[in-house]
Amino acid sequence: MFPDADRRDAHAAPETAVRDDETVAAVCPYCRRPFAEREAHDLHLGERHADACSAAERDAYDAAREAERDALFYYHLRVVAALGVLYAVTVLLYMVALGGGFL
Repeated sequence: MFPDADRRDAHAAPETAVRDDETVAAVCPYCRRPFAEREAHDLHLGERHADACSAAERDAYDAAREAERDALFYYHLRVVAALGVLYAVTVLLYMVALGGGFL
């Protein structure tokens, strides 16, 4: 269906670049990609090199994935809270605009 699907897959992975003002926290031992954060390195190993990972690398991947899951949960919680506040403010402003509302 796609004549150059293998070329497309080779370019699908995002490049990892460490900015000049950052230090390299870890380098992948399998593909030599640099990472500015150790957690990103651990996630990379577990997702891209799962078949070659050692037990310690797998444990680091599991810990990084759990930390990422927790961070994402709290981010979603903050987004829902912000939307709730925005909705409440919008309703209050609408009530005030109708002529004083209930205040």
